[in-house]
Amino acid sequence: MPFSREPLAVLLDRAYSNYLSLFRPLEKTPRYNLLRVFAASDAGMYHELLGDLGFLADQVFPDTATGEYLRLHWSDRVPPLYAIAAEGTIRIPGVPNAAVPAGLVYASASGLRYFTGSAYRIGGDGTVEATVKAETSGSGANLAPGEELSLISSVPPGIDSAALVTGGGITGGADGESDEAYLARVLQALRNSTRYGKPGDFADWAADASPEVSRAWEFKNFGVFGALLVQVIGGNQMDGITQVGNLALVAEYISTVAPPVLFTVRTPDLLPLDPAIALLPEEDTLSNRDLAVSRLETYLEATAVPGFRYTAGMLREAIIDGVTISGAAVKINGSASGEVQSTILQLPVLGEAAWE
Repeated sequence: MPFSREPLAVLLDRAYSNYLSLFRPLEKTPRYNLLRVFAASDAGMYHELLGDLGFLADQVFPDTATGEYLRLHWSDRVPPLYAIAAEGTIRIPGVPNAAVPAGLVYASASGLRYFTGSAYRIGGDGTVEATVKAETSGSGANLAPGEELSLISSVPPGIDSAALVTGGGITGGADGESDEAYLARVLQALRNSTRYGKPGDFADWAADASPEVSRAWEFKNFGVFGALLVQVIGGNQMDGITQVGNLALVAEYISTVAPPVLFTVRTPDLLPLDPAIALLPEEDTLSNRDLAVSRLETYLEATAVPGFRYTAGMLREAIIDGVTISGAAVKINGSASGEVQSTILQLPVLGEAAWE
């Protein structure tokens, strides 16, 4: 537990209580070795003290520091990434020219609340596009286009109580990074202590920009002006890859720390791999099927980048270990020699595995 220095009076009372509980001087026939009593009481105090010193020693090094102390120690060099609230647009219907005040509160079907930050006016078509922000931070507040919201604050005159999520949805909400993710960024910053725009720096800056970003890649000479393309994604292949919603936030952060280089930030389209897998009849069990899928996810996590090419043979080799799964047949696009080639605007992900 963390080190804390208690007042001297508290320590005196504790030491006295320790001795008293072991010695018991009020007993009529005490049979205690005084040296053993002193040793037991002193050992307890020293044990606690050494535990505190051991805890403090762990906080010196980033790979052994606990989350709170890791951030306190390194936040001046690697700013922590905390949860972000989702934002997006909704379509509010009503009477043309009716005023839509700021501060209206809407709720989703799951009970999440969103509020308008500005005032609007209903257009001539009887609707207005309004920007809303989630009341609570985190990825759970993201909503897809077409979701319906209900007005839960007082209904202004001329405004309907139902609204619809429009545009690209309510996105950009992200959970704060885990201790492991922050530690990975700290170690990366220690390995790459000087950033001035060399290869890999823009990807590192993108990862520092938002907790939405879990990985980033750089591609030179993109577009007609030869800009540097920075591709960013969230999540991972095992738990699910997500596209980054708030690209403007990532680009804005990079602009503040990077040299004046022409760059653009995008999030790749997800290109699903839908392999057809056939295990040996004697090994075709539910546990082995789960194991095969898990191995494919791990393989993609280690190798998948925008523009990567996968063949059926590569996926087959990722599944077989020669022990639990000694043989398998894998097809892509219906062929054992099939392949999927992604562009730099696409990221391969595991789709639905079919079993034959």
